[in-house]
Amino acid sequence: MRILLILLSLLPLLSCDAPGPLKAERKPDDLFAPSEGNMVVVEGILIVDESLPPVQVRRTVAPGDPYSAAGAALADARVSIHQGDAVFQYYSDPIVAGRYLPPVDAPSVEPGSTYELRVITETDPLVRATTRTPPRMRINEVVLFDNVLEDDEYREVGSLRLFADADDVYQAPENQLEYTRVIMEAHLEQDGEAAAYQFGVANLELNSPLLIDSDFFEEEELERRETSPLLKLDDGGTLYVPWDGIYYEGRYSVKLYAVDQNWFDLVRTDNVGSERESGEAGQGFQRPLFHVENGIGLFASACVDSFGFFVRSKGSPACSGCECWGCASSSWSGVLGLLGNGSIRFEKEVTSGANCELSYGITGATTVVPCADCSFAWEFTLGDLMVETDTGGCGDAEFLSGYTFRFAQGTEVIAVEDGMPQYGLYMWEEDEGSEGGWGMIDGGWSSVPEEGEFVGKWLFSFPGD
Repeated sequence: MRILLILLSLLPLLSCDAPGPLKAERKPDDLFAPSEGNMVVVEGILIVDESLPPVQVRRTVAPGDPYSAAGAALADARVSIHQGDAVFQYYSDPIVAGRYLPPVDAPSVEPGSTYELRVITETDPLVRATTRTPPRMRINEVVLFDNVLEDDEYREVGSLRLFADADDVYQAPENQLEYTRVIMEAHLEQDGEAAAYQFGVANLELNSPLLIDSDFFEEEELERRETSPLLKLDDGGTLYVPWDGIYYEGRYSVKLYAVDQNWFDLVRTDNVGSERESGEAGQGFQRPLFHVENGIGLFASACVDSFGFFVRSKGSPACSGCECWGCASSSWSGVLGLLGNGSIRFEKEVTSGANCELSYGITGATTVVPCADCSFAWEFTLGDLMVETDTGGCGDAEFLSGYTFRFAQGTEVIAVEDGMPQYGLYMWEEDEGSEGGWGMIDGGWSSVPEEGEFVGKWLFSFPGD
């Protein structure tokens, strides 16, 4: 068994059953005794003002034993969340084994409230975990300071436009930042203080260049998403916003999480894969702090707010959007007949000239169980590749022959084009350490025309990488 911290909206949550070797400096026995095989593992994160979350329940696998996601899933448990006298009985997800869903009429998560998770099985003691949700938190202002000291002080030079203040903060002049030329400080408005805070930083671009010109870094080594260390508020209720994780030009979405004690304790005591040299608390622990009675895992809560800005390289002139490095548009489109024959096509056009046009034949198409919000689903494999144009824009799109995918059509109409209703498009994604699940593709659509050239065939399209 392996302990990993996986990202939920860019922040680490616990996944206790992912297969694979630990880093050489930590062995499985450093974290778990042999008796801790077959323990109940829970995962659930409550976000203030959002719906109750799904809860994952599974069992650990002893170090050295073969791992199976389906075998580890605990599908016959009774799961509930309690808030005072209110009890929310969960039900088993019919698609994903070991995943339990909240009742559809459950209210939103309240701030400053205690929630208790209970998991009952036929053979184990009652598994319980409790979280006290943080107070409601809002980013009131992100102040900008010049990074050059003047009379031992940093001069204030402005503030960012927040999402509540502008339709497109990335186009706002105040949010056009030159890399590391300013210091950012977030001012919070909240009733009380959380156990700790973390920033999750995500670059929203697909092909923007590195901001860092160094022989020590290669582009493939640097992620477009990063999570900060745990942070504490200063006396004035402010947080310094680090430039850590900002490696590429373009738009950035920054989420600030005010987290509860369970989240704080797990992050500070987990040391798997840690390369820190600062002497964090976790380096003195042999076992992370889970706060789960008769089990392990994470049942925690957080409050979230966000802001955004645009970053360009040092010394570069002001620019906006992809004009800074070359605009690009790309898309995938597919057509599938009722007999399972069809093709899928990729097109990319870049102002720099790095274009691509290619297509794959579809093989082995078969219907599968759709998601709860879908009307039908297909699974198919990409067959022979035909490249029509490649002036440097095809990239990884050329290497998908033999890969199998699942797509599904949603039940909700999202647009009508030339009288033809278009529905949401869903894709099945495999997650590391779990069974995976269906997710709606942003910008994707699906339809089965009732007339015209493609009558009775399934058409679908979604943005490319």
